[in-house]
Amino acid sequence: MQLSYIWILDYKNDERKLGSFISSQSKYREQWMIMKREREEIRPEGPNNCIPKFCFGFSVPEIDKIMEDRLPTNQKSRLKWPQSQAKTLLGIDNALEADLTGRLPVDILSSITSLISLREAATTSILSKRWRYIWRTSSNLDLDAKNMLGHFLYLDHFKRQPTQWKQKQKGRFVRWANHILELYVGKNVDSFRVEYPLGSDHGCDVDRWIQFAIDMQVQKLDINLLDDHLSDLYHDLYKFPYWLFAQAGKRPKIKHLSLNFCSLSIPENYNGLNSLSSLSLKKISLNQENVYNILTSCPSLEWFSISECRCPFRLKLSSGCRSLRLRHLRIFRCEPLERVEIHDAVSVASIEYDAKMFGQVLLKNSAQPVRLCVTLQSDRRTLQSDRRTLQPDPRTQIAYVLGTLAKDFPLVETLLVSTPYAQVDLISKHLTTFTRLKQLKLLGVRFRKILLDLTSAFLEAAPSLVELEMDLHLPCSEDDRIKRQKIIEGADYREHKKIPLKEYCQHQRLKKVELRGFSACPIEFDLAVLLLKNAILLEKMRIVLEITPYLGDGECWVMGLSKTKIEREKILKILGPEVPSTVDLVLV
Repeated sequence: MQLSYIWILDYKNDERKLGSFISSQSKYREQWMIMKREREEIRPEGPNNCIPKFCFGFSVPEIDKIMEDRLPTNQKSRLKWPQSQAKTLLGIDNALEADLTGRLPVDILSSITSLISLREAATTSILSKRWRYIWRTSSNLDLDAKNMLGHFLYLDHFKRQPTQWKQKQKGRFVRWANHILELYVGKNVDSFRVEYPLGSDHGCDVDRWIQFAIDMQVQKLDINLLDDHLSDLYHDLYKFPYWLFAQAGKRPKIKHLSLNFCSLSIPENYNGLNSLSSLSLKKISLNQENVYNILTSCPSLEWFSISECRCPFRLKLSSGCRSLRLRHLRIFRCEPLERVEIHDAVSVASIEYDAKMFGQVLLKNSAQPVRLCVTLQSDRRTLQSDRRTLQPDPRTQIAYVLGTLAKDFPLVETLLVSTPYAQVDLISKHLTTFTRLKQLKLLGVRFRKILLDLTSAFLEAAPSLVELEMDLHLPCSEDDRIKRQKIIEGADYREHKKIPLKEYCQHQRLKKVELRGFSACPIEFDLAVLLLKNAILLEKMRIVLEITPYLGDGECWVMGLSKTKIEREKILKILGPEVPSTVDLVLV
């Protein structure tokens, strides 16, 4: 039997546990070492083999711990090797001969299948009789189109189909999900996820699935019913059955709950969600009473994220007399929300919000966050909530970030700034110093014309900065493409127009720089040289060709390599003469 591919554990904790067990058995030790060596030699190629989503991290240990606990095991780290690259465990083609892992205890085999998707886990049933039912004990159950059909659901295409066709597809998904749960024979479920466009007409089915998850002592529950409507966003919403968590004689272990496109209305001081530590809400209609009841009913809540929700103009986060335990808060693109008051959040360490609320996120008797993520908006007209609105002027937004933000949040140590699409031709000269800022991440940078000025302004405003990361999404004009081609073909940056280094700020503490989405535009070489020359104590510069847009809540997409294909050796040859002897230049 020929294996089309094998799975190699990459999550360090699971690998350490499994590796320790196998190494203790002398008959498996040699095969385990062979597998580890082969994994280090093989590298995936092309966008189809890239990890589609990965943890970006918060740089705040206590929040990183919450985030790691939120993620299902099979999303923390997973690599798939195609047949052309993969090798069987013993270097032979017969899967039955190579199935040494099949001799391991059932609990370990079940944990292995929990590291991969449900569809992939089901394929292990053909390995041997021992493996036949192992996939039915996986602790992670993902009920979505990818596991049912083998490919992602194209929602835009789905929305435009006739109602009869959509109902037929929904019925097919419900039957498949019911069948999967009937086959399940595991003792408990750690993570349970549903992702498909289902409305209130399938509420009974979704209720039954959630009841199954509760009975299986689920800890991570993700209900994403998507939006298959072309008009009314909040029409025909599924009503989340919170009452199932307070059944007599049962104590739910739910810790992490994510709801997308549902209706949520929890009564005040409800005791069924006492153990909840993280709650993420998206495309849900919320009012002040809803939010207050959530905070009073979830005394252990440390992570609260609301995005693209319908909210009132002003929102107050408070649980009455009790202090909030929130550590991470995200409020993103919630209409028509413009002002947020955070009361008694004595442990808050991270806040994410967008430009519409600049200067309107008010801390009342709360801790100052050490991590901040702000999203600037473009100045183009956008259609939101069935009405046209004019977003704030990008120049005003940048002026706030460089001039007032440090006053509003004086203790911030890690700052993420997601920049807008618009081209800004003016940088404010009135800079306020971020006295404690150690790590700066400029995300989605599109300011080609003022890239160097903007970078220099941020460096000047952050004299204590140690790490700088820039995610580049720079447009290239035809003139830029011609110049880029000349630089690449000649492999000589010195023929390119020199930048006046003396006009830009020198930095005395910057040690690490990472430039992501590097596409070899001339201005990107200018940026790299500027940082190499003007960062006096620079120790390391990483240049990454992959594009990684930030999604929020510590996650970002890996979109593969930038559109411009350039050999890494060329970049090294071009930048090599500009690199000081004390700096380590790394290309990824």
